[in-house]
Formats: sequence, structure tokens, C-alpha cells
Amino acid sequence: MFDEYRKLFPVAAQKIYLNHAAISPFSTRVTDRLEWFLDERQFGSIDVFQAADELRQKTRQTLAQLINARPEDIAFITNTSEGFNHLVNGLQWQAGDEIIIPDCEFPSNMYPFLNLERKGVVVKKIPAPNGIVDFSRIKEAVTNKTRLISISYVEFSNGFRNDLPTIGQFCKDNGILFSVDGIQGLGALPLDVEACQIDFLSNGGHKWLMGAMGAGFMYIAPQLFKKLEPAFTGWLAVENAWQFLDYRLDLLPDARRFEYGTANFLGLMALSASVELLSEVGLKNIEQHLIHLGGILVSELGKLGLTFVNSKDKAHWSGIYSFKAKNADALFRELESSQIVCSLRNGLIRIAPHFYNTEKEMEELIRVVKKFYK
Repeated sequence: MFDEYRKLFPVAAQKIYLNHAAISPFSTRVTDRLEWFLDERQFGSIDVFQAADELRQKTRQTLAQLINARPEDIAFITNTSEGFNHLVNGLQWQAGDEIIIPDCEFPSNMYPFLNLERKGVVVKKIPAPNGIVDFSRIKEAVTNKTRLISISYVEFSNGFRNDLPTIGQFCKDNGILFSVDGIQGLGALPLDVEACQIDFLSNGGHKWLMGAMGAGFMYIAPQLFKKLEPAFTGWLAVENAWQFLDYRLDLLPDARRFEYGTANFLGLMALSASVELLSEVGLKNIEQHLIHLGGILVSELGKLGLTFVNSKDKAHWSGIYSFKAKNADALFRELESSQIVCSLRNGLIRIAPHFYNTEKEMEELIRVVKKFYK
């Protein structure tokens, strides 16, 4: 079912691109949308705020549908780090409050919380050897001072998919806020914030969502929204934004109050087209395809004695497949010279296909690896 969609990605005619966990190539749907925006800004009406804003609101609705949320709970941000900074700076903290985070998280999901240590907040980093998160260790670390658990949907180094519904239920039962970094999961996998009982989600748009750098979104659950105070504000965060000399600080009644100034509309135009495409393809279909491709890699490369560092349980699989390799640097260069694009992370070869990648491309990757180790 993906053959026609593959034609939307010119990169597929030039190389085997398997690095979506780092950054995704643009589809022609995205570049068409960007060309429209740039043409309007250069030759057309110039002031395209209204048309672009209509697309922004449509994108808000599409994202809400993708994660089973309400559009009013979605706010656009520049990146994942910004989202977490809204969270940590919008809550009232007391000295001794505890935050629990696995020690395998990408820094976006660590530094904003570490910044609270100057206020006396305790950040507990839970060991997760090889990026495998053992939830029992997290539960053991919980005390009556634990206020928040923050974790990735999918761990960036090895693709380990955390059991969000179980963690979310535990957090709800214990009165703990549940925060999720979604960037390595959403777009490759479905996500239901209601079923997972997520209070806060931060998600950049340039990886699996296939948008541009500098445009993402955050989700704020209604129960958290009541507690979260904006650390920043501006003219677009208020009810009567276009009454310039009114100066009444009547904040918007929903997540838009966190969009306090002029947006990165160029980035949002890319995101608008990319999430439309993903919604059309279907995240469940994408998930099934990526698990299938991953199965080919794990089976065939495993025969060479290469060890994948994710769980053997497919319930924890995602779109990322990382394996230990002898002479990993040299193998990475060999893959590069063969026009196979992947990542080298901490001595691991990280393979991250998306929905337009094919079995034949996996077979070519396997062929190059086999040849390298002959």
C-alpha cells in the first residue's frame, strides 16, 4: 500500500535513507506547501497571516486526532525542549519535590528538569542499562515526595518502546504527573494520550512527524492545564489580541495561551503538510510496516552474530533498530559510501526506516553488512 506514497519522497531515488530518528527528508507534499507559502510571501499577497493561520488551526485539529486529544489542548512550540520548559516553569515547586527520569533519556527530557535543582527539587536518574527501562526500578524510586515522572515514548538510542498505559495508570493511582517526550514515537507509532493517561506531551516535528526543524507541539491535559501558569506571555496569548491598545491581560482559555508571539509559520506550513500525509497513511499501518521491516533486520543480521540492544519482546519495538557492531565506525563509513544513511550512536549502528522504505532496501543493507564482515 506504500508504493504510491514512496513516489512522494525524491530521496528514495538517490539513496536508502534510514535515519528518521535523527531527521526526516521532506516529501513533495511538504515542499509544495512551502513553495506556496514562499511564493505568497515573495510575489503574492505578502501578508498571508490569515491563510497560514487557517492551516495552523487545521493542523492543530489533525494533531489532536492523531493523539486522541481535543484541539484546545494543543499548543505549537519550536522544539521538544521548549515544551518541557513550559512545564517545569509553569508549575509551583517546593524544595524536596522529586522528579523521576530514566538515565537513558535524550537531553531534551533531562536538562529542563535539572534546572529545577537550584530550587531544591530532586531529580532522580534511574539506571536503564543499554536503554532498557525497567519500570519496576521507577516504582521502587517513588516516595511521597514524587511529583512527576518524565519518560520517552521511545528511547532514542535503541528504540525501546516504554509501556505508557501501565506507567500512566501507576501515575494516576499515585497522584503523580506523567510527562512524555514523544518525538521518537509519534509518526512511527500510534499514540492515545487518553488511554495512556498522559498529563503532558512534548514533541518536535522534524523526526518521525516529517516536518521542519523548529516547529512542534505540546499537549496539556485538562487537569494539568488548570495548574500550569504561563512563564511567558505576549500579545497573541490574550483574548483581544487585535485590540492593540487595550492591554487587558485576559489569557486565552486554552493551550493557545502558551503561543504568546508570532509563530514560526514557515515551519508550521511544513508540519501541516507532513501530518496531513501521516494521517492519510495511518499510524497503525506505519507501525505494522516498521515492525515488519525490523523483524527482517533482527532476523538476518542476528545470523551474523550482531546483537540488537532493544528488548526481544516486540511489544517494546518501534521504528528504531540499533545493533552492536565490531569496527562500528568503519561499518558506518561503508554504509555511507554505499548510499545507506543511518546513525552511529555510542558505538551502535542505529537503523530507523519510515513507511516509504521497503523490504528491498533492508535486503540491500543486509547485503552490505554481510560483505563488510566477510
